[in-house]
Amino acid sequence: MEDFSTVCQNCGSDLFYNPQSSCLTCKYCGSNFFLPTAKKNAVIVRQYNTGFHPSMLNKNLNSYKCKTCGRVYFMTTEGSSSRCPNCGGSECELVGEPGFCADGVIPFKITKEQAANYLKEYLKKNQKIPKELKEMAENQKLMSVLIPVWNFSFNLYASYSAIESVSKKDIYGNYYAVSNPISGEKNKRVKSLDECATDGEDDVILSLFDEKDYEKIIPYIPEYAFGSRVDEITKDIHKFYSKIVEKAEADYTSQIRKELLNRSNETTNIQVYCKARDVFFNFTYVPVYVNICKYRERIYKLYVSGVNGKIVGKTPTSIIYRVRKALRIVGIGVLLAIIIRLFKK
Repeated sequence: MEDFSTVCQNCGSDLFYNPQSSCLTCKYCGSNFFLPTAKKNAVIVRQYNTGFHPSMLNKNLNSYKCKTCGRVYFMTTEGSSSRCPNCGGSECELVGEPGFCADGVIPFKITKEQAANYLKEYLKKNQKIPKELKEMAENQKLMSVLIPVWNFSFNLYASYSAIESVSKKDIYGNYYAVSNPISGEKNKRVKSLDECATDGEDDVILSLFDEKDYEKIIPYIPEYAFGSRVDEITKDIHKFYSKIVEKAEADYTSQIRKELLNRSNETTNIQVYCKARDVFFNFTYVPVYVNICKYRERIYKLYVSGVNGKIVGKTPTSIIYRVRKALRIVGIGVLLAIIIRLFKK
């Protein structure tokens, strides 16, 4: 593990990354400290190869395990958190080996207080959410979590051939078909195909970030994780790569076939060969504030973007909302029936 200070040089209290000042701030005395500079040879983008494994990454965060749900996550010090980012449990213990850390990070841009205000407004406007869950969510403290994400980009190169039939008219006005062989090459850039690198979070969080956000990735240093939990890498990057590449190749092949079929009255013997090349990926942390609530024996999570305050998550629908919606539908049906009767008269 790399050697870095997690405590205030003035009073010894824990430090946390402060989005407002983009520096480290002491929880007790409020002292601010500049962030260290990332290494000159820091990696942000990697070229994909089948031999890549997360063990090739740096190790610099302690691993903790929740006694309630068994989830493993990482943080700088035990004082950084007492709650599990998966179930909200407070029984967490240090389990030894430090965790592998991503190459890049999108730092938090809004504070926890700002995120809480965004959440309150969201809950206030959303009529579908049960009142009890709204009250619980408002009373729960948000947790700042850095979630590992793979973000792929690559080029699709395709070559094609076909026999094109074109109708022509002779001097007597009769139509006849002329067959010509056609061939060529096409290419397309595919960007921002991403997926959570952990099974612990819902992939719905990916909708919180777009291509512009991924352009803001900077080299990761552990100080950006001060005061936050960091999710463990549990998914196989090579399975995800195979899935997205196979789909991209199949979609582009289908697109080219359709273009060839639309070129003339009849196109036959279509052959398309498509292959992904120049594959690069970012392995980065995205900043999210997580709200965990237990409602009727089920755990619900709401995610607030640490960049812009956008919110996503799965929540139950209020019974009162369902009843009101049903009554509105019945009322509209009755009104239509009355109108139809009046017109019949």
